Amino acid sequence: MEDCNFSIQHICLKIECLMKAFKFAEADKFSATIMKRPSELSNHPKFLYWRGRTLIYNGNETLGKKFFQQALNFDPDLKECQVYMKLIKKSANQKEEVAAAFKEGKFAEAIEQYKECLELDPLNANFNSQ
Repeated sequence: MEDCNFSIQHICLKIECLMKAFKFAEADKFSATIMKRPSELSNHPKFLYWRGRTLIYNGNETLGKKFFQQALNFDPDLKECQVYMKLIKKSANQKEEVAAAFKEGKFAEAIEQYKECLELDPLNANFNSQ
């Protein structure tokens, strides 16, 4: 993949592979390098989607969401971005439900809901550890 740094498919695949290998810092560094390039690659919707995910997985959800919005501005039909945006909302809502169940003393229910929340995005260790 070292020779394919100008192919959007290979760039996105490299980021995805790094993330699936739990190499989030390396994926972030690589995507940041691509962002610095003055080319259409840094504004490609699929790349912006993966850049957003690297930011979210490294703890910067606010900036990650901005990249998702930018990707959707370029391509409103980018399915994976739409799906992941919904997943973020669903995760946040479920986490609030877990907290409410815990505060009400419904510990078994809270544990089950938390397990479901973890399964939504198992790679997102930053979110899942909170």
